[in-house]
Amino acid sequence: MSVVIPTRNERENIPRLLEALRGVLSALDYELVFVDDSTDGTDAVLAGLALDDARVRVHHRDRGDGLAGAVAAGFGLSRGRLIGVMDADLQHPPQILPALVRRLDEARADIAVASRYLPGAGRPGLGPWRRFVSQGTRLVSKVFLAAARRSSDPLSGCFVVRREVLEGVILRPVGFKILLEVLARGRYARVSDVPYVFAERGAGRTKATLRQGLDYFRHVALLVAGSPSDSRLWKFLLVGASGVVVNMLVFWMLLHPARVHYLYAGVVAGLVSTFTNFVLNNAFTWADRREGARSVFLQRLGKYYVATWAGYLVYLGLLWGLTHLGLAPMLSNLLAIGAGGMLNYAMHNVWTWRGQQGG
Repeated sequence: MSVVIPTRNERENIPRLLEALRGVLSALDYELVFVDDSTDGTDAVLAGLALDDARVRVHHRDRGDGLAGAVAAGFGLSRGRLIGVMDADLQHPPQILPALVRRLDEARADIAVASRYLPGAGRPGLGPWRRFVSQGTRLVSKVFLAAARRSSDPLSGCFVVRREVLEGVILRPVGFKILLEVLARGRYARVSDVPYVFAERGAGRTKATLRQGLDYFRHVALLVAGSPSDSRLWKFLLVGASGVVVNMLVFWMLLHPARVHYLYAGVVAGLVSTFTNFVLNNAFTWADRREGARSVFLQRLGKYYVATWAGYLVYLGLLWGLTHLGLAPMLSNLLAIGAGGMLNYAMHNVWTWRGQQGG
């Protein structure tokens, strides 16, 4: 087993950490891979320890690219069949590592995650503000990334993976959250979580900054943009918004300059905006399933009109039904739009553009 430990100015914590790791990993064949970006002499402390213990390996970087980049570099240096990751500040209790290794075997999992968000877990190492930020960023990752929903704590800094998860995978880490990168890009079938208590920092100061927060959101955006399945809904909503603009423009042109009856104008505007939405969704939202044959294009266009107008009928039915039950018309309209829109998206995803899925 290789344990990758990124360090930045953790000189005071290293001796205690190493002593604890030697105790809990004594039954395993292991190596400790420290990837150090320090400026306080941590690298010298590690080098001295490495002289006395062949299982300690140190890679010092004069110009680091953040914690996630340090861990990714450690992955490349590691030699173990299993690869563990933990911080050097003692907030990840070393005794969680054997528990994660056992969980891999017991659950037949490919990734075992130390979770702060399971029954029996705790977060005394997070103050009120950091708890709020932690919950918020965790929610963001789960909303935007399907891979993040595989774990209760996708932003955990402590986990163990089988080497096969990372083999042949190109990681593009940004900021601090390397597990999110592994979940999004790794090759695995099952993830299992183990509860633990996130402790107070041993010594030194937290490395979390506003810049790291901005890097996190950039990281999520890059992962979403690189995954057709994760970005599809947001592209669909964007195309839908463009359809509203087209609909209103056509409706106005027919209603005023052409003096067409407003009901006829509404029907024509709906048909035109539905067509433009189809063209954009075919080229943008479901680009990974696009096929060049004209017959496929026309077949999908027909399905698109059927699914879209089916969703519109659901919208009208819910609008009438919810209002009839006593809800305010504006609230009924909002709920009906949401339900009709989600039905449209689901039908297009599994029927209109049914076929080989990309990414």
